[in-house]
Amino acid sequence: MTVRDETSPPEAVGDPAGTGAAGAAGAGRWAPHVWWIALAAGVAGAAFVWLALPHGRDIESPWELVAKLVVFGCLCCAIALFPWAPRLPHWVLYAPFVFFTGYVVPRISGFYYTDAQRAHGDSFYTHVYLLLYPGIVLTAGAAYRIGGGSPGRTLKVLVTGIVIVFSGFLDLMWYVVNPVGIPDRIDAPHINVITGGPISFGATVLFALAHVPILVGVNLLPLDRWIGYRTGAAPAPAARGTEP
Repeated sequence: MTVRDETSPPEAVGDPAGTGAAGAAGAGRWAPHVWWIALAAGVAGAAFVWLALPHGRDIESPWELVAKLVVFGCLCCAIALFPWAPRLPHWVLYAPFVFFTGYVVPRISGFYYTDAQRAHGDSFYTHVYLLLYPGIVLTAGAAYRIGGGSPGRTLKVLVTGIVIVFSGFLDLMWYVVNPVGIPDRIDAPHINVITGGPISFGATVLFALAHVPILVGVNLLPLDRWIGYRTGAAPAPAARGTEP
């Protein structure tokens, strides 16, 4: 086993022509700005989604779902690539608790106690699936990142959280954990966008199982190696060998 001289430019390893160094240097110029650009886009996008798009369970256009996923992706990148995350004090994570207990949970609870006629069902759905669950996923990712998690693994935590909720697992378990019968067909808007309409309970099981390889594949991706290369912090993937 050989020891590499840490004082030499990492691009020199496996890149005698210096092309990796040029690529890393070019990437390094814009890399420090990605997190705040993603954060600004995510915040602006979240405001647009909340103020401009319909609040409801139904997805009137596939572009509504795409817009929401893009906004979530921007926020994920901002959290994962935030450069000083491990230096942040632990009390930064108190902010989500204030948000949840100061608005989201009381609002959702209010729908249950004050809306017996279910006149605001769409607003209830919006608060649960547009604020509560994504907020939990983002909080978990931020906690992992602040605790010292790498950018790549933070992205894996965040992506896994959102893939699970879109996989159909939640739609299946709603009928399992609640005292209701198993329906012949499941009408889930995010599934209907792909299938063209409601599908049978068995087909929904298969739909959910089809996401397992996706989750495995995402979690096997060498994201930290790719991020390191694109930000100029590591040599090209071909020069690094297998991902540790």
